[in-house]
Amino acid sequence: MEIPAQGARRGGILPAPACDLLDRLSAELEIGFTLTDLHGAVVASTGGHPAGRVVPRAVEVLERGRAPDAAGGGEVCVPVRLTGRIAGALIAHGEGGEVESAARAAGVAIGLALDFAEAASSLGRDSVNPGWLLHRLLRGARDQAQQARVVAAVCGWNLYVPRVAVVVMVRPGARPGADPMEVLRHLLGPAARLTPFGQMDEAQWVVLAEQGPPEGRRRVRELAERIRAALGAAGYDSNVGIGEPHPLAGPVLAVRRSYREAIYAARMGPRFGGEPGVHELRSLGSAAFFAPSSPSRRNLATLVLDPLRDHPLVVGTLRTYLARDMSVAATAADMGLHRHTVRNHLERVFVLTGLDPRALEGAVQLKLALLVAASDPDIPER
Repeated sequence: MEIPAQGARRGGILPAPACDLLDRLSAELEIGFTLTDLHGAVVASTGGHPAGRVVPRAVEVLERGRAPDAAGGGEVCVPVRLTGRIAGALIAHGEGGEVESAARAAGVAIGLALDFAEAASSLGRDSVNPGWLLHRLLRGARDQAQQARVVAAVCGWNLYVPRVAVVVMVRPGARPGADPMEVLRHLLGPAARLTPFGQMDEAQWVVLAEQGPPEGRRRVRELAERIRAALGAAGYDSNVGIGEPHPLAGPVLAVRRSYREAIYAARMGPRFGGEPGVHELRSLGSAAFFAPSSPSRRNLATLVLDPLRDHPLVVGTLRTYLARDMSVAATAADMGLHRHTVRNHLERVFVLTGLDPRALEGAVQLKLALLVAASDPDIPER
């Protein structure tokens, strides 16, 4: 599903419910759809159109105010009306009478659904408690989480962008100052309206921050550090954990996994780092491989091993070196290599991954990553 990078409004169409609608229509009708705004720019697509790109065929339909007399080019394009006015265009990717009928019916259905979403969103922001909604989304049973996903879309929370959980855990004995919710709202600024955040319990707050490549991780880290600093200035002693991004095939499952990772990082980081602060799964060292779910461990193993994928001989040397009790001489003898070559390969591992296989901590992390990869065929490894 292609979605706008910032999740902002485009010509009255709310991207969050639009993404959800197109996903459901494509799954039910087995047709790819693209929805544009009033200017022909893509709001959401299951048909391969990049978000934000202007589609000439949609512009033509919007200028005419109606669908062309005959479809063509492998696409059927119809206008979408909100509150009686044209607000965008819907493109069904395919040809034939069935696709044309589906496009016209889907255009009407999307218009009605987005009409509801537009009206409900203004009410939802005022009447839905964000903490309650996040609790059901991240901790609730499966049916509660799915219901929360629908309400989240109505409130303008777009879960179809890559998001990672930032969990703030206030330590006991904190001196209450400013309301942490107000601190978060101030730090998020204009993005607060479209960013899921709220209080989960008396000592935990969560932000589902957007992370887009390639600098997104750095921005999330900076946000987490600003949150901790602002809460510290307000008298709160806190630990902050950052989760990892997960594939968007299941947006609810993705944020729930990231949330569990962030909690684990916030709880375990001070134990292994020795002091409160901002912690990530990838910064916990060997302890990260004891994360609460197998997808988290697989994701971490992929992060560790991915820089080595194009260096099979280096990986072979590393694997032998770890299996031979970190002995350069034994590794060289087993592989028929010179000792200097083995040392060069180990240095290459250090340069590529940031983990030194000649040190205990680095060796343990690399060994665990290789074990996870060997037990999971879905992790690509050469």
